[in-house]
Amino acid sequence: MFAPILIASLRILGFRAGPQDFPFDERLTTPLVAFAVMANSVIFVQVLPLATSLAMAAAMVAATALMTRSILNARQLGARFTQTFHALLATSALLMLMLAPLFAQMVPVLREVQADPSLLEHPESLKMPQGVAFLMNLINFWSFVVTAHIFRHAANIRMWGALLVALLVAVVSLFAVMFAGSIAGMVFGVGVDAAATAPQL
Repeated sequence: MFAPILIASLRILGFRAGPQDFPFDERLTTPLVAFAVMANSVIFVQVLPLATSLAMAAAMVAATALMTRSILNARQLGARFTQTFHALLATSALLMLMLAPLFAQMVPVLREVQADPSLLEHPESLKMPQGVAFLMNLINFWSFVVTAHIFRHAANIRMWGALLVALLVAVVSLFAVMFAGSIAGMVFGVGVDAAATAPQL
């Protein structure tokens, strides 16, 4: 079953397929949720404790599920939830894994800023790897457009509407992640500022 999932995910990432082409199997939910949480945690754990990283990653997946269900129900297309949610999980997880080694190169800079926030007033003093930053922005943009592409097919809406939906999903996911990060920070002693250093897709 792994090969069809990977092929479908890569085709969606290449805008050659939609969520309707993703293998339909409700039993995939648990492994795909676990895969997505793991992929997001690989990013967060580079700057945060494991428990906090897992909480933030789980919050991102939960927000995606809630928004996907709400949007499709509003369009009276609730039956499309499974394939849409699975497609979002698989594609975003693959992009996160692509992002992880790039983010690792940015961690030293983020730690400098965390230790001395005044450095943000003089960004030229930061040794920011420009090529890495560009690639990270490119992957983030790719993720955003892929999300819009998936919702365009799933919700039967035009691309401009799908872009708005993708923006809404991103904003809600960001708030969910930051909320989870703040709660985990209070429990595990990691501040919200530290949680904010992790990228959001």
